[in-house]
Amino acid sequence: MSIFEIVIGVIGAILAAAAGGFGLGHLRGTNKAETKADQQRTEESAAATKAAAERRVEVTKEASNVQQTVSHMPDDDVDRELRGNWTRKG
Repeated sequence: MSIFEIVIGVIGAILAAAAGGFGLGHLRGTNKAETKADQQRTEESAAATKAAAERRVEVTKEASNVQQTVSHMPDDDVDRELRGNWTRKG
């Protein structure tokens, strides 16, 4: 083997190691980005679920309040409220 072949071999080994390092770095970066995106989606989903549950609780409370109010009103008052608020205009 000549000196020239040895130098070419060493340069080739250095280039292969550098390419391998870039490849591994890219894989690690991709994995980190995917993990971060998954975590963000999970947090957004949890926030949306919490907001929906809070709205559901509020709607249930309002429905209970309306039911209680209606149960304490005379029938004529209930009919008048329904006709005034739930009939088509025109």
